[in-house]
Amino acid sequence: MRHIFFIITIIFFISGCSFYQNLNYTRPIYNTNKETKLKTIAHEWKKTPYVLGGTSKKGADCSGFTQSALAQLNIRIPRTTKTQLGSGRKVSKSKLQTGDLVFFKTGRGPNGMHVGIYMSKGKFIHLSTKGGVKEVELNNSYWKARYIGARRY
Repeated sequence: MRHIFFIITIIFFISGCSFYQNLNYTRPIYNTNKETKLKTIAHEWKKTPYVLGGTSKKGADCSGFTQSALAQLNIRIPRTTKTQLGSGRKVSKSKLQTGDLVFFKTGRGPNGMHVGIYMSKGKFIHLSTKGGVKEVELNNSYWKARYIGARRY
């Protein structure tokens, strides 16, 4: 009898005190550490005026912001929207990850393009021509109609 009790006790401990697997847990598909850092960066740049050719919090354009923001994450990228779009690894819209650059044909600025940084859950941050970094929905009617691609570095 003690032998059976001993075997049952061993089986109980080996099984980890559980006889079923919890299937409700799903891992997030975004990098929260990178996203947290990017949110901090966006907050720091919140009141930065739009200045064509600028790369600092005193004044920057969209690609100056993306270059500076990713540099704070130790990611080096080219300076202009056109060269940022022309390098990096192409990413489909359905596979976007936190930190990917998203590009738009806006008709404004050099080459009429705009760039932002994808966050998660369909949102991206960008330096607005009206000034300041803003977080917006990638699929709102304005940005969805102008989306031209994404790159990962």
